[in-house]
Amino acid sequence: MDEEQCYYNESITFFYNRSDKPLANDWDTYSRLVMGLGITVCIFIMLANLLVMIAIYVNRRFHFPIYYLMANLAAADFFAGLAYFYLMFNTGPNTKRLTVSTWLLRQGLIDTSLTASVANLLAIAIERHITVFRMQLHTRMSNRRVVVVIVIIWTMSIVMGAIPSVGWNCICSIKSCSNMAPLYSNSYLVFWAVFNLVTFVVMVTLYAHIFVYVRQRTMRMSRHSSGPRRNRDTMMSLLKTVVIVLGAFIVCWTPGLVILLLDVFCASCNVLTYEKFFLLLAEFNSAMNPIIYSYRDKEMSATFRQILCCQRQENVNGTAAEGSDRSASSINHTVLTGSTMHHHHHHNEHSVV
Repeated sequence: MDEEQCYYNESITFFYNRSDKPLANDWDTYSRLVMGLGITVCIFIMLANLLVMIAIYVNRRFHFPIYYLMANLAAADFFAGLAYFYLMFNTGPNTKRLTVSTWLLRQGLIDTSLTASVANLLAIAIERHITVFRMQLHTRMSNRRVVVVIVIIWTMSIVMGAIPSVGWNCICSIKSCSNMAPLYSNSYLVFWAVFNLVTFVVMVTLYAHIFVYVRQRTMRMSRHSSGPRRNRDTMMSLLKTVVIVLGAFIVCWTPGLVILLLDVFCASCNVLTYEKFFLLLAEFNSAMNPIIYSYRDKEMSATFRQILCCQRQENVNGTAAEGSDRSASSINHTVLTGSTMHHHHHHNEHSVV
């Protein structure tokens, strides 16, 4: 009979005790430290990703599908910051006060933001794959299609995050509860970890394919002609940025997903010791993308400076143009999309492009 019984009215303590997961009783130094550090990181994540979204909105050179997807990745990271913020206020000694539904909400928000990040990175990988194999810098993808992709990403993320709240949990089959997430069933966590790890493998394969192709093509082109060198450099620079973003994501998230699988399949592994550390590592990933863009993309960092120093647009066009001349990552040197150059210049001089 134990299997069929549901425990919706039980306290969180009941589930944690069954899973042998420790619950903090009072605010010791460790709990305070975790909360303080966590909240500081959350605030940085939200502000930094907001900056990326504003930069892409403000700078017309970023009005291309790849950058819209990067802005959406920043939105997912911003949402992750919010989710962790909610978690920080409902962690440590506060966990005991949660009801079953608020605990599921707390986890669901984090699951949603992770799925949104993964789905965005996958969309960016597919977008780059299409463009590179057509030898373009930007896809001919219409804005409407980008909006459709973004809507699909968020719909899928919300569904993935809501699955446990809707029923795929262990409240009615108490024997299948996980140790790390005491209200989640082991089967959901296995599905969740495998789904994400498989997606990582797909993305790595796509980029490996792109790099092999670009390298062969570059070698062939260098034998025959100089080709549109500037454009190729720009494309490679953008590709490298995207690959660094993906690499950082995989490094930050894989340990957490592996630990979920160990929790389910390895009874003797003491995963609870490392769990907080890996969650912090995963949280930190949401702060990394804005740092990567500032470091890799001169145009983006020039726009960041413009926003932070509240400079006027005309003023910064000088600095942005100057900055981008030094870097291959500038979009206005594209040979393929002359239109961007045209609408960048037409308001200050009628240049023949």
